[in-house]
Amino acid sequence: MGSFKFRSNHQDFWAGLMFLGLGALAVYLSRDYPLGRAMRMGPGYFPTYLGWLMITVGAIVGGRSFFKDPTEEEVTTKWAVVPLALMPASVAIFALLIDTVGLVIAVAVMLLLANASVKNFRPVELIVNYIVLLCIAIFVFQRGLGVPFHTFWEESLGKAITELGALLWTPFRLMMGS
Repeated sequence: MGSFKFRSNHQDFWAGLMFLGLGALAVYLSRDYPLGRAMRMGPGYFPTYLGWLMITVGAIVGGRSFFKDPTEEEVTTKWAVVPLALMPASVAIFALLIDTVGLVIAVAVMLLLANASVKNFRPVELIVNYIVLLCIAIFVFQRGLGVPFHTFWEESLGKAITELGALLWTPFRLMMGS
């Protein structure tokens, strides 16, 4: 165990800072919601206590980096910009696609984008992740909780194409006077 020293190149330092920041943001954003109590939780109960838990984890993980010498693998040398951009982009594209192409295709596109940022891409792991995520989404959210996702694209893509066609046809219809 090393002596106390500021080590901003240590992965634990940045991970701790991330947990601290996200936890503080959760506590700050949930400050106006009533907490309630453990037996009758209010809307602010979960985000507030989860935020405090994240702050605690961030303090422990980040604090550890000041006393532990980083190994060769734990040293942060440069920012990985591509994974940093592709991971949130995959979630955003999933949110945009879910209504038009359905759950099956949206999950596949999300996983393909997320895995494009990984150096050691393994197709078998991708397929297993796809099946597990799809089963969870269908059985937990769609069947169990009743979240109205379209499973396949026929239902929603057909409707989207029809609406787009009607939208594009409207100017021509108005010009013809009908």
